[in-house]
Amino acid sequence: MAIPLNTPFDIKLVTETKSGGRIKVPSRLCVTNTRIEFLKSPFALKDEIKVMRGAKWHGFDDPPKKIWSVDNCFRNWFQLRYLMGENPYEWFDRPLQHFTYDRPLMSHQRDLSDAGLTYHYQIWAAQPGVGKSLSAIEVMEHSGKRKWWWIGPKSGLYAVEREFKKWEISPELYIEIMTYEGLVKRMSNWKSGDKAPMGVVLDESSRLKTANAQRTQAAQALADGIRNDWGMEGYVILMSGTPSPKSPVDWWSQAEIAWPGFLREGSVDAFKFRLGIHRKEEGTLGNAFFQLVSWRDDERKCEVCGEYENEGKHKHLPGVLDDPDLHDFKPCKNEVALLYERLKGLVVVKHKKDCLDLPDKRYRVIKCQPSPATLRVASTLLKTAPNTITGLTWLRELSDGFQYRDKVVGKETCPVCNGKCTCKYWVDPNDQERAFTMVDMLDSEYVATLKQMDLTCATCNGTGEVNKYERIVKEVPCPKDEALLDLLDENEECGRMVVFTGFTGSVDRVTRICLKHKWDVVRVDGRGWLVYRCDGQPTNEKPLDYWADFNNPRVCFVAHPKSGGMSLTLTEARTAVFFSNDFTPESRSQAEDRIHRLGTDMNKGATIVDLIHLPTDDHVLSVLRDNRRLELMTLGDFENDYVGVPE
Repeated sequence: MAIPLNTPFDIKLVTETKSGGRIKVPSRLCVTNTRIEFLKSPFALKDEIKVMRGAKWHGFDDPPKKIWSVDNCFRNWFQLRYLMGENPYEWFDRPLQHFTYDRPLMSHQRDLSDAGLTYHYQIWAAQPGVGKSLSAIEVMEHSGKRKWWWIGPKSGLYAVEREFKKWEISPELYIEIMTYEGLVKRMSNWKSGDKAPMGVVLDESSRLKTANAQRTQAAQALADGIRNDWGMEGYVILMSGTPSPKSPVDWWSQAEIAWPGFLREGSVDAFKFRLGIHRKEEGTLGNAFFQLVSWRDDERKCEVCGEYENEGKHKHLPGVLDDPDLHDFKPCKNEVALLYERLKGLVVVKHKKDCLDLPDKRYRVIKCQPSPATLRVASTLLKTAPNTITGLTWLRELSDGFQYRDKVVGKETCPVCNGKCTCKYWVDPNDQERAFTMVDMLDSEYVATLKQMDLTCATCNGTGEVNKYERIVKEVPCPKDEALLDLLDENEECGRMVVFTGFTGSVDRVTRICLKHKWDVVRVDGRGWLVYRCDGQPTNEKPLDYWADFNNPRVCFVAHPKSGGMSLTLTEARTAVFFSNDFTPESRSQAEDRIHRLGTDMNKGATIVDLIHLPTDDHVLSVLRDNRRLELMTLGDFENDYVGVPE
């Protein structure tokens, strides 16, 4: 229907009755260039309107208007079409079209390519190693569109270029390859009138899980540009083996990029409230906020408190004393599991176990006994740590056999006052000692009472200079070293082994151990890629080519999982060792699958080894396990108790 601007018009919107039926109720809207105003709407639609993007109640305006309004945008019109009784999901409800491919695709790869070519705007939640890149290549070639962008993490782009060369991609395609950082720069320099590419592949799209991150906003702007310029002829393909690594909320931004409005909630906060049980808390400054208590991931949990029926402050429990928080047990809906159904049509899920005839991953834990001296140091670190996070970090470092130390190496200009010796602070006139550099988190009424003043810089105490520090590594004996040497000996015949560590200091330690044991090393971390021969000398050879060349008899791939744990195929090795882990579930899941993917030797299999020294190693694995369980639930895997890290 044609929508008149700045002119009220009548329309009927669908709402639910108390009995659960659906009826159309007369409503009145007025659309401007930026807003959609609900001049008249049924009260029952209030919750639907509140979750739309930019929802605002104008009852507090001057003069007040007792109406709601929302942003005039693609996602809100998608939702309005549903309220008008239409089926906005009809594009994704169409039968899957089947295409013919010249390359030898497996059935699951054909499914991915068919879905991309049928629906154009898609998220491929396919576990690492199932061959998503080849499916994307087929989509680009069969689409008939010549201009494409391929975006991914830096480490993954090395592998993509090898894939393009391996499969002899069509010379008629013009593909720009860039990192997500490159995408941010490209979109920041976008000029009005520039035409968007006809399609984009967003590889490892879990990098786009944070709604307010620059790369997420850049990807959103690009996808919106493709929709505006090419409509249903455009293509936006997001690919990730770990689409929601930290929490189920990670889905929202990716779904919004693929198709705004497919998920009903108009903000990531609204989405989080649907998936989680929250409790209202009060901050130190008296400001109220909602604390996540539990995910709605089990029907046996209470909708009110998130506890199970035989736990918490439920009225039916024996021996419970009078308490204002007592309440009846009310089972919650498993919204996390329901998310799998809500995303159907937009998301294609492929589990490796259903796609590939690969040997099961074998998990092995090597317990390294800490010495009495190490336990004494660990106890001291716990007592002296300023907070829990710092204490955990110190213990994780100690478990790897080192401690970071900051060494004063001179002076530098104060980064806060830039050498001016004074800074602007917000000061409370009634309490001169209360000064703030930032006021964003304070109550707005309290902020209005503050005054801005120039005060002596608290960072440099008015000197204009601060100490310049250099981080050094102090190493201590660690039993993980001996365990690593034994594993190198075990893999001598294979000639390849992969080691992941959670710290740069650990990367350097493992590299030295391997070189001393006469293994060449491909080292990958935040400092870049480097190849060392066993004599310790670096070479200029391409790292992945050096790794794959068996004329180099013994090569160990040593990496931090965030830098070298994504998009790479390292199936020449049969063992991946986790010298240590970080708290990033995605890093763990992705890193495991570098050796367990197409190309894995059925006779060799894939063994994942965890070196456990201090209890913090076990704690990190427990956190990773819980996060992986939630992610598998959103992917429709409800029966798999094993979540990728050893129990």
